[in-house]
Amino acid sequence: MDLKSQRVTVVGMGASGIAAAELLAREGAKVLIIDDQKKERSPDLNPFDVQFHLGEWSDADLLSSSLVVVSPGVPLKKLPIDKLASLRIPVIGEMELAARRLSAPMIAITGTNGKSTTTTLVGEILKNWGWRVFVGGNLGTPLSCAVESKWDFIVVEVSSFQLETICEFHPRIAALLNVTPDHLDRYPSFGAYQETKWRIFENQQASDYCLFNEDDPMTVSPFLRGAPVFFSKGTVPRRGVYMDEGKIFSNIWGEREPVISLSELKVKGVHNLENVMAACAIALICGCSTTVIRSVVSDFHGLPHRMELVREVGGVKYVNDSKGTNVGAVIKSLEEINAPVVLIAGGRDKESDFTPLQETIKKKVKHLILMGEAKDKMARCFSGCTDIKTVGSMQEAVSVASSCSESGGMVLLSPACASFDMFRDYQERGDAFRKAVEELGVQR
Repeated sequence: MDLKSQRVTVVGMGASGIAAAELLAREGAKVLIIDDQKKERSPDLNPFDVQFHLGEWSDADLLSSSLVVVSPGVPLKKLPIDKLASLRIPVIGEMELAARRLSAPMIAITGTNGKSTTTTLVGEILKNWGWRVFVGGNLGTPLSCAVESKWDFIVVEVSSFQLETICEFHPRIAALLNVTPDHLDRYPSFGAYQETKWRIFENQQASDYCLFNEDDPMTVSPFLRGAPVFFSKGTVPRRGVYMDEGKIFSNIWGEREPVISLSELKVKGVHNLENVMAACAIALICGCSTTVIRSVVSDFHGLPHRMELVREVGGVKYVNDSKGTNVGAVIKSLEEINAPVVLIAGGRDKESDFTPLQETIKKKVKHLILMGEAKDKMARCFSGCTDIKTVGSMQEAVSVASSCSESGGMVLLSPACASFDMFRDYQERGDAFRKAVEELGVQR
């Protein structure tokens, strides 16, 4: 896309919007950034001639453009899509914009849960193999930041929101880790959300690879062109990575080959076993040796805000799982705990159905502490499942949890909700939990 001297409107001034605007400005486009919030102009864009319409904007800002680049946090229903289509003005996302400018093999990883951990681990394995590797996308660094450097591999975490605006996005390896209900405030149905996840495969060819979770049939798209590879903790796939006899094995290249013993893993939990198997499969497809894979995986401790032990106080472990923003993630986190749990949950509801959590709450949670916009809905849903308390802040939640916890137990922050009612993002929420825990006295 030659956009020199062309008018391009970027919708949304988050990290991806700023990165897209900088990329476009470097290429000589006439860039306008619009955002319906009155944000401060980003200093990153000071060196460039970029216009801003912040707080108020009109359809005319879009309809006079040659291209519209929409940030993933902006629902397409906010845009005059029909008018833009009638004028043949393309609407794409920042990831699509950047991907068209990159030639290195793309590894794209999506899923309701686990994509950040898997993306990070794949990046670490490939880096330790000796390659120049960009790691980013929905995970921290926008893909546009990769454009001006040379890479051997590009590893990107991809959200469903980013997949809404792809056109030509073409990963050499595409992985769908799992699909459980999420973001139903944005999608009309679970099926619509699932189909958006499947879009990660839509531009692949026969020479590409698509990776699925054989234990989750919701991941397998009916529209495939790439070669399927599977990972499984319960069965031996016809081609893939699996668990057996206390080890992870691969038969991707035909012969059964041991990759790593489960006893060597520092990360714990069923969800992390799945993430490790997916990462091993991707690395093996890339041609990486099992020696390198074993070295990196055995030293991997997981990510912050995902079942992260913050501290032990008075015999009680305080665990930060702020990244557990949906029901499926919380169920997996609770199922791997063998101790009395005080669960802190709540936040902004994503039109979630919380009822699948009821049985797990009954079995695992002694006290449930609820906060945020969804606390009343959740209290009604879990009434009769366990003791329930509602609070108004994270500091109060940790204080109440401390008062009702017992030695040998765990206080777990795993919200099953978005963070945006009280916090900027899940990281800020997790940091608030960590700060409140650090302020607890040594003696309870």
